[in-house]
Amino acid sequence: MNNIAQFNSTDYNNAIVEFSPVCVTVHGETATEKRLSVISQASSQALDFMVNATGKVGQMARANKSKEGLEGIARQAQNGNFKPLADAIAALTGASISIRNKAAFMALPDRFEDAKLDLKNGGYTFKDGVEKPSAKLRIIEQCLALINAVQSVSSI
Repeated sequence: MNNIAQFNSTDYNNAIVEFSPVCVTVHGETATEKRLSVISQASSQALDFMVNATGKVGQMARANKSKEGLEGIARQAQNGNFKPLADAIAALTGASISIRNKAAFMALPDRFEDAKLDLKNGGYTFKDGVEKPSAKLRIIEQCLALINAVQSVSSI
């Protein structure tokens, strides 16, 4: 077969983009609403920068960053890489964790439900006659929420 034309794409692959047009649409009545509208559509790098902001803008940036992190953890778990999930659980609990295979990954909820059952007073403290969840219970519930979210996404 004869080649009619031969294209060399190395010039395009090595080209430096000097200008890329960008349009960020802002909407809202107040200054805070306008800032929040930007955060809701911001790039990952902008969110990285904004997580240290104070007030509602910083809260939303942290929430969006957390959502991106959860999606990334779920994507990795779906591909069989459980290290990001193990890192997140270890960071929450302050304890070492090992997830060796898919079976161990699927057994994580049972592992944390058992830990929940082992808590003193069911994981609640009583102060001034008011029952409040202990710090350990809140951490276990946060881990369970993370695991359930990751498993529901990765099972699809």
